[in-house]
Amino acid sequence: MNYSKLIPALLSVGMMYSWPQVPLLAQSGLEAKVAFLADIHLQDVYGDFQSDDFKGVINPRNGKLATIRSMESQLNSTRLFNENYFALLAALEDLRKRGIKLVALPGDYTDDGQPMNILALKKILQEYSDQHGMRFFITTGNHDPVSPFGGPDRKSDFLGENGQKQAVSSESKNEASEVAISTQVKNWGYFEICEELKGFGFSPGAQDIFWTHPFMPFDYEGYDFEKVSAGSSIRTRLFPDPKSGWMLPDASYLVEPVEGLWLLAIDGNVYTFSGEADQPDSTAWNGSGIGFNLASKTKQHQLDWIKKISKEAEKRGKTLVSFSHYPLTDFHEGASSEMKKLFGVSKFQLNRVPDKEVSQRYAAAGIQVHFAGHMHINDTGKHGENQNAELVNIQVPSLAAFPPAYKIMNLESDKSMVVQTHLLQKVDRFDEFFDLYKMEHQWLSQKTEGNPWNLKVLDANDYVEFTQLHLKELIRLRFLKSDWPIDLGILVNGISQTQLEEWIETPKAFRGELLNAFLKFIKSTNQKGELMEDFYFIKNGGDLGSSQIPQDRMELYRGLGKKNLKSEGGSLSAQFSDFLRILSKLCNGFPSDDFFINLPDLSVGKVD
Repeated sequence: MNYSKLIPALLSVGMMYSWPQVPLLAQSGLEAKVAFLADIHLQDVYGDFQSDDFKGVINPRNGKLATIRSMESQLNSTRLFNENYFALLAALEDLRKRGIKLVALPGDYTDDGQPMNILALKKILQEYSDQHGMRFFITTGNHDPVSPFGGPDRKSDFLGENGQKQAVSSESKNEASEVAISTQVKNWGYFEICEELKGFGFSPGAQDIFWTHPFMPFDYEGYDFEKVSAGSSIRTRLFPDPKSGWMLPDASYLVEPVEGLWLLAIDGNVYTFSGEADQPDSTAWNGSGIGFNLASKTKQHQLDWIKKISKEAEKRGKTLVSFSHYPLTDFHEGASSEMKKLFGVSKFQLNRVPDKEVSQRYAAAGIQVHFAGHMHINDTGKHGENQNAELVNIQVPSLAAFPPAYKIMNLESDKSMVVQTHLLQKVDRFDEFFDLYKMEHQWLSQKTEGNPWNLKVLDANDYVEFTQLHLKELIRLRFLKSDWPIDLGILVNGISQTQLEEWIETPKAFRGELLNAFLKFIKSTNQKGELMEDFYFIKNGGDLGSSQIPQDRMELYRGLGKKNLKSEGGSLSAQFSDFLRILSKLCNGFPSDDFFINLPDLSVGKVD
């Protein structure tokens, strides 16, 4: 049944009144601590395909059937598929020990919203909710409902017998006999996902002080849990798509889990209809990872609602903190425009960087502190310095990539917020599938031409090192080929620290000749330097990445801005100068590990 055509949009807006002030956090003496776990990309590594075609591969360590993706696929992806399952368990255990009760998940909590993965997440979160009193608040990412109404899916890279890949499809149409069929790998849409996970923010909880969504009349003083629950179904939270005429779901909501704190979950997903006009094909939708650059154009109702919510928060003395899958400011320390000029607008996922005008619109709507995921990086960014509308964007790292970490926000009062970042160094069972990967590597070595992935990845001693090695292989196998001008990539990947220092101190007129000599030497010797990997550690990890780099190299990088690196033209020397200026900016941004935000003026400072 096509619910999007049957259910009308409930776009009524409640009247706004002036309400009396309620006690502030500072007055009540309460502290509100919220953990943010982003981009978990959970896959059930011991799931049930409910299929006779393929049940998984036997893990020799425990005799269980593992439903995992191949290491080759992991090392060509910006995220892990398998070990992050154990990273989630480690993070939740860490939060339990710290006494954290409120946890927000800014999207991509599953890897493409398949039934087996949604249900696995639900089971894990419900266990921590029931046994430890933890409460979870979820918002959608582009890998959760990959399309608004779901549809078929196919993965060709599950690890199969003897180490080869096994394809699994949700439907048998035109599939070869070696493809396993399982409905557990189809994509669920909003209706199925929000119904299964409604106990984790998508619907009100009995403990909530207040809960509402964009299509519900705002009534704080008359809040009635039973009445609001009855009107919380995702099937009624719909807005019209201007091009197709379909009614699309919006899973945004506002919740007050503890007195004085309003958590605003913003559904930034955007979908475009690719089907024929007037033909009701619910699978003909394409998702986008662009975020608010598109959402600001297609979800005006949402922006209007945010303005209203921010005004209501101000009236009542509430501290409004928003979270979404998508960032609201530049997350490259202001270097994105220079990166676009050097690498191209389609490289380094630069099309996901919010435009300044978009940041300004959400800041003007009242968003001041925003937590985001999506980019798998650790960063603190700020929009509107010295302007009337300012906004601090906090990028939460992924549990499935370097640096694997989560953040805890401590709202100490209505004027002071402290954010701490916790690295997941120790993850029990992170090496549980290493024997299977060795089997895969052996099969690849026998069956394919050239060198397979580097077996030394399996020498990792802990989860941080494992994600570092994953990133290094990702650079070698994918990023160098996809994102870099050929000679610049070879140079940055091969130049030594000594050569870099020599080039910096060389007079500008002779730098081009010297750099060409370095490049020739690197090509002839296959010399490998540290600069390329350091760049990615810093770009992705912020302060967490910098801490993995020797101090003398970090001092060199931080001081690049004081050097004469101006250049003109498209020569290799000019490209290298541009790259170093970008690196300098990345090294000198806001603190991104432990820092405070002074809420009245949104100043950001490092916690000693």
